[in-house]
Amino acid sequence: MPVKQNKSEERRTPVNASTLAEHGRDHCVIDMHNLFVGTTLEDELLLLGAGDGALADIGRECALFDVRLEPGRLLSSYSGGEQAIICCLTLMALLPRRPLRILLVHVLETLSPRNRELLLDRFATVLPEAGLFTLVGNVPQPAGRHA
Repeated sequence: MPVKQNKSEERRTPVNASTLAEHGRDHCVIDMHNLFVGTTLEDELLLLGAGDGALADIGRECALFDVRLEPGRLLSSYSGGEQAIICCLTLMALLPRRPLRILLVHVLETLSPRNRELLLDRFATVLPEAGLFTLVGNVPQPAGRHA
């Protein structure tokens, strides 16, 4: 007998196992369809083991994009572009400051030109040693300034 899922579980896109399997070994994969594990940013930060000041820091960064974080708000209630911004800024705050290869899967396409440029600038500023990539076909390519 199949297990009945609640509405929020039915709407979630399953993890693209092939993208993770193919590129997850060499890249930190940020997939637009699977941005979060928790239901709120507070839950996400708890699961990721973030420090006490992380929420305030991420809130300040989000304000640069005109995204206003609200305590306890469900992440799914933000627009797709807002979710992508929140996820990327959260990871920027928590990833180690060393050379990384970050693969953005369908993330930049969700953003306005202004927010796309601003996000690429934030990655360059916060994680200057990281290489950013996007998928072209199924091949990671360096993310250009106007990806």
